[in-house]
Amino acid sequence: MRLLLLASIVAVSAACARGPAAPAPTPLATPADSAAVVGTLTRMFDALRTKDVAAFRAEFHPAGRFTLLRPTPGGPDSVGVVVLPLAQFVQAALGPTGSGVDEPIRNVRVTVDGPLATAWAEYQVRTPTGVSNCGYDAFHLVKQSGAWKVLNVSDSFRQSGCGPRWP
Repeated sequence: MRLLLLASIVAVSAACARGPAAPAPTPLATPADSAAVVGTLTRMFDALRTKDVAAFRAEFHPAGRFTLLRPTPGGPDSVGVVVLPLAQFVQAALGPTGSGVDEPIRNVRVTVDGPLATAWAEYQVRTPTGVSNCGYDAFHLVKQSGAWKVLNVSDSFRQSGCGPRWP
């Protein structure tokens, strides 16, 4: 009897120590959602390169913005954060004095949970003669009315170690 009681106590204690079962993990993204997110980003960068303001804006949520991380004097860990509303970025990059930006991305990783998607991608900003800077872009997108729209673009920034222009 004591052995049965001891075994029961051990079993209950072990079950309590584990706690409640964790929910099943959310898939990173379905192939359809991943393709749709990448499609939004591809159209956005195509419009940026060709200075197509209407097409560029069409890929953004009205509250879209850019969060740009830029080095500042003070060492390698010193960084400035510049937040630009969509309209301000459009004026700077695509306005009359803007030159458009050739910024291909690659190695895109997409995660999705309901109407929120994140994407992480390597980028290069290319000039006619080479690469001006590179780093990683982080995107937040929201799915509304069946379409993925960019909420925020954040980027890292470096001017060395970018390698040659990508094909």
